[in-house]
This record gives sequence, C-alpha cells and structure tokens, in this order.
Amino acid sequence: MREILERIEELLSLQEKLVNLLLLSGSQKVKVSVNTAFDVLYHNIELLDLIEELISSQEELLEEYSREYTFNLVLEALSWMGVILPAIEEACPIFLRGIAQEEKDPLYRIKQIIKMVEDSYNKGEYRNLIKVAKELHGLSSLLKYQIILARRAYMNLA
Repeated sequence: MREILERIEELLSLQEKLVNLLLLSGSQKVKVSVNTAFDVLYHNIELLDLIEELISSQEELLEEYSREYTFNLVLEALSWMGVILPAIEEACPIFLRGIAQEEKDPLYRIKQIIKMVEDSYNKGEYRNLIKVAKELHGLSSLLKYQIILARRAYMNLA
C-alpha cells in the first residue's frame, strides 16, 4: 500500500508541475510534441488506476484519516486533470470536442466524478467510494480506448 501511495504522490507532483508551467506561460494550451502529450496521458491513466486500486482495498479505508486522505487524493488528481487534459488537446486531440455523447467526454466524466466525491465526502457516505472506484475505472478505460484510436489515426496518416 505504501508503494501505491508514494507513486500516487509522485504523479500528483508531476501534474502540479505541469499546471505550474501552464500558469507561468499564461496560456490555457501548451505546445508539446505528440509523444509528450501521450506520456502525460499515460501518467494520468496510471494515476487513475492507482487511485482505483487504493479505493478498492476497503480494509485500508476503515480509519477516518485514510478515508479523508483518499478523498483528497481523488479530488486533487481529477482537478489537475481537468486543467491538464484540455491544455494538451492540441498536441493530442483525442478529447474530441465533437463527441456526440456527453458521457463519453473525459472532461464531463471528470466533473461528474468530482461532484460524486464531494457529495459523498460532505454527506459522510464513505461507501460511495466503491462507486467512485468504478467511475475511475470507466474513465481510465475511456482514455485508454481514445489513445488507441488516436495512435491508429496517427499511424494511418504516416
């Protein structure tokens, strides 16, 4: 469990550094290579998967401190993603502004999960973390699928 928490904190630190770079540049978009954009995506997916794994280990969440810390990790990770993903969209346009179904838009899903986590925390409904874990898994799967589609599109263009 300690290794998972250390890696989550490391990935959160990377997210924070990227957001700081965005703020320093004064832009909402960042010019990065396609490979860098994919690396950022893979790190965010890894973060989602690790948080899902942390939440799924219920016995570790029995203590109030652990639950509160987990809620904070989820909120921090998703909040940073809400800034990072649109910023790298130009280099890696997999977030498809033209997606017909809103539920398939990663940014929409991120907002929904954040709302779910905040509501659960405010109401003290810690059992809802299991639902959050499922939503994180769904978001991770969606991003993985969109990466596969984007990679295929880039290969076909090459």
